Amino acid sequence: MNPTHQNEYVSTQKACEILGVSKTIVKRLADSGELETWKTPGGHRRIRLDSIKKTLEEKHGVEEHLSSKNAKLSSAQKKAVSVMVIDDDPVIQQLFISYEKNFGIPMHLTQAFNGYEGLIKAGEKSLSIIFVDINMPYMNGYEAIHALRRFKNLEQATLIAITAEPIQSIDRNQLPDDIVLLDKPLNPDVIKKFIDYEFQLINQKNGA
Repeated sequence: MNPTHQNEYVSTQKACEILGVSKTIVKRLADSGELETWKTPGGHRRIRLDSIKKTLEEKHGVEEHLSSKNAKLSSAQKKAVSVMVIDDDPVIQQLFISYEKNFGIPMHLTQAFNGYEGLIKAGEKSLSIIFVDINMPYMNGYEAIHALRRFKNLEQATLIAITAEPIQSIDRNQLPDDIVLLDKPLNPDVIKKFIDYEFQLINQKNGA
């Protein structure tokens, strides 16, 4: 069905320019329903501007969203699991925001867009599980993981490496033996299992 006002929609290329991501990522967001689309009679995909703006607002409003959500947590509730994502890909960061909203697991989400930012934030808090992208500017995931392992406050944290590269191209010799490696696109069910396991673990320890 054609939209009433076609100027409310833009081409996939324009959506890429607005969001600053590749066509592959835009397609992934559209296929997942995060971007509203329709197709022209000629079969060309068009992206609704409102959904693009919403994605941008969510991306730039991460801190406000987290502060509001965390403020609502009651002391009577179970202890939330602390999750950090270190990844320069805004789509991955957006996915974890959606996981926080939809998994039904109390979570405190901390975001870092490069290894240096991740190390700074990790030194300020206790974390249960950290997802680290292998390929990042300034400091790659190998270096970040080894640095995080030296943090006293993270001795019990679970570190998971993630990558968009083929698994076979990753140098496992540069990763500690117990590090799990997941490839992109991430499987939400797998991510949820890891987070839920940590949630159950910390609440067993706290007798919740």
